[in-house]
Parts: sequence; C-alpha cells; structure tokens
Amino acid sequence: MIDYSAVILEKLIIHKVGNKQKDVKNVISGNLCSFDDDLSANLINLFLTPFAKHGEVNKFSHHSSLEMNELYSYSKKLFNEYEDFQKVSVNILNHLYNQSDHPHIKTGEVLIAYFNDIIFDDKITNAIGIYKIERKQNYFKLSEHGKNISLNLDKGFHAKKIDKGCLIIDKDEQDGYKVLSVDNNNYDTEYWKNKFQNVKYVKDFHYHTSSYVDFCKSFSEEVIEVEKGKDEQIAFLNKSMNYLSKKEEFDIQEFAAEVFEEPARRQKFFDYKQTFEKEREIEVQDNFPIAQNTVKAKKRFIKSLINLDTNIQIKLDPKDPETTRQYIEKGYDRERDMHFYKVYYYTEMK
Repeated sequence: MIDYSAVILEKLIIHKVGNKQKDVKNVISGNLCSFDDDLSANLINLFLTPFAKHGEVNKFSHHSSLEMNELYSYSKKLFNEYEDFQKVSVNILNHLYNQSDHPHIKTGEVLIAYFNDIIFDDKITNAIGIYKIERKQNYFKLSEHGKNISLNLDKGFHAKKIDKGCLIIDKDEQDGYKVLSVDNNNYDTEYWKNKFQNVKYVKDFHYHTSSYVDFCKSFSEEVIEVEKGKDEQIAFLNKSMNYLSKKEEFDIQEFAAEVFEEPARRQKFFDYKQTFEKEREIEVQDNFPIAQNTVKAKKRFIKSLINLDTNIQIKLDPKDPETTRQYIEKGYDRERDMHFYKVYYYTEMK
C-alpha cells in the first residue's frame, strides 16, 4: 500500500505537549529541525515503517461538517495553501493539548513532519506525519576527547519504534483524506484516534476483510464453541483464516462450501450473519477483494490455545486444523465427574 523508497523528508519540527488536566503547559519550538542525509534516512525509516504493512485505512470525519474537524482543516492548509509550517504545527500541538483532559494522558515530544513523493496505492503524493513520544529509555553515550573516551548516561527514545503516530495522505481531500494510525500505548483508546484525529473507517477492501474476520470470530465464539467446544471453535477459525490467506477474492458461497461439511451448520452460519449485521449495524459483504496485510494483522489476535482450569494448555496447529483434529478426542469421565481431552501421537518431539 505504501512505498517510501523515493520519499523526501522535507520539513520536521519538534514541540512538547503538556497535560491540560494537570496544568502542564506546552513547550513550543520556534525553528524547524535541520538534518543531514543520514539522519533523514533513519527518521524516514522510523516514521514510515509502522505504516508500510498497515491494513486499516481511515478518513477524517465530523458529525456536522468535515470542515469542523480541526486536524482535517490544518492538514488542508499545509497541503493546499502551504502556509507557514511552524505556525500550523503549533495549531496541531494546541489541538492535541486540548484533548489531554485526563491525568493519565502522558506529556511528551510531538514530531510533525512533511513528506514529498510518497507512493500510496501506486500514486505519488505528499503526506503529513504526526508522532508522539511518551516513553524514554536510558542509554550509554560514548564520547571521544583526543585520546580519551568517556561514558555518560543519557536518555532518549527508541530508534525503531514510535509510541503514537498518524500519517495523513494527500488523497481524496473532499472525502476526508486517507489517514493511517498506530498506537503502541493504548492506555486511552479515545484520546489519540477518536478525539485528536476524529476518524472513521474507509469502507474499502481492507475494511470488508477486517469486518469478515470479526464476524467469523463472533460466530465461532457464540455458536460453534457453545455447541461443539473450544477445539471445534479454534479449528473453524483457523480454516477461515487459511481460506482468506490463499484467496485473492472472497466469495461467501465458496467459503461456506469449503469450511462447513454439514448443511445444517452452513445454514446456521448464514442465519447468524443476518443477526450479526442487525446487532452491529454493519453489512458483511458476500464478495470482495481480500486484503492480505489485513488478514496477517488479524491473525496475530487469533489464539490456538485451549486453556483448562487444571493449569494445562493444549496448543493446536493453526496451519493444518483438519490434521490436528483427528489426533484429539474429547469426552466426559463419570467417575471423576470431569471433562477430558485425549491426545494421540507417535513420538514426543524434542
């Protein structure tokens, strides 16, 4: 989706955001940062790598008018009018400060960058990056003074990971641009994405892929696990993800025929889909192009573990759920008044 092989980091400024609730004021920089080619290359890698395989695409929104979304308006000024970068960056900082209305929200440096020649969906355009550094770490700094080398303890942030970031792509301005967002410190999910950015999903193939995985997960938990148990629930989810991983286009009829052997279970699946759509107020598409980076991202949150109350875990192979199922058997022991899993194997693996 994003190609930054030819991108140019044109401008960068660093401020520090305070906390409105604690009455900690902002620290405002008056000048833009200077950087050489080596520093620029490392900053580009830090700023853009988190979004390179990002599947979820958002756009700015507002309940009354898009122009009322402050971050949208500031982005528009930078993209179209090319107003004073430092001045607009302070407006962005103050907007972030106004959302810091909880004592748990951390202060930190805010880095605002302007990129030229970024490639998004195979088109060259520009972008604005906004990043917040909340966590610092100690590191040892070596300094040479003639023939002497000294060692000092200093504090900085990780060169390969940001705490919070959003990338605003100069594409589809009238619809709210394309906005990518990351948050590695999810202590307040409202603060960064909903209050500061005020974005909503772009209903593209990434959105449809994500919605379908959420639907399958819900069906597995509310229907299959209740009726058949945890092992069957895990097997269904893994079969679903394997189907999505190997296909370019999704077709619900083909999916149902491949995943469900029993016609009755297939019908329950379609009946549940109607219930799911009505309760969640969303439409789960029957056909759409599959976004593989979204599938990979969703896979990380699907567990293949059966956790038992006897402090035993059974891990099933997500790559081949059918083979795994034939070597596991579930039952009930009346004498012990306990459920059990029986596992078959030829030899223990080292």
